[in-house]
Amino acid sequence: MRTASSAVLDTVSVVEIRNFTGRFERGEAFVRAKAALVDTGSLSVHIKFTRARGRDVNGYYRWDDQRMVLAIKQRLRFPRSAAYGVGTTARTDRRLGGLPYRLVWHEERFETADDLLVFVAGHEFWHFLCHSGQRKRDHETKANCHGFAWLREFHAWNGPDSEVAPIPLIPPRPDQPAPAVLAPASVTVAGGVREADRQLQLFD
Repeated sequence: MRTASSAVLDTVSVVEIRNFTGRFERGEAFVRAKAALVDTGSLSVHIKFTRARGRDVNGYYRWDDQRMVLAIKQRLRFPRSAAYGVGTTARTDRRLGGLPYRLVWHEERFETADDLLVFVAGHEFWHFLCHSGQRKRDHETKANCHGFAWLREFHAWNGPDSEVAPIPLIPPRPDQPAPAVLAPASVTVAGGVREADRQLQLFD
């Protein structure tokens, strides 16, 4: 739900979102609602189609020109699943010179292209929030958790006239029980420890 402080931000900083696809109206509306909760400054968000090979989505945030790009591949078939790292666990079989931990992966089912847009937007917005000093712990796993939190909320969102949840100080892990405020009517969660070659590399 929006707070009094976020209402002030709405009048001071309205993010510029340019949608070059002619699609994703619902996903775009959700991203606008979430962006209104924070100080976006001079940030501009561009929604595009990506031509990147082997990627469903492509996203990045550039500090230099305050631009965020959220790009979705055209003509994808849905539903589709993808897995992303959301945490780490200590290794018991550490090899000489190897890392002392393994990534914990969370696999999610994406029902529509709007789902992909919301996920990558949540991911990139976490980087922006950390770079702008509004949040801390700018890690890829935290950005992935933030993307999953947005996706989970988006599934239960009733549209542009509905309120959205505040941005958490630390995004919740999607492989752990979700706060009731973010939980949709039904969520299928499958996660666990997976080797790095199972990850889908979808971000720059």
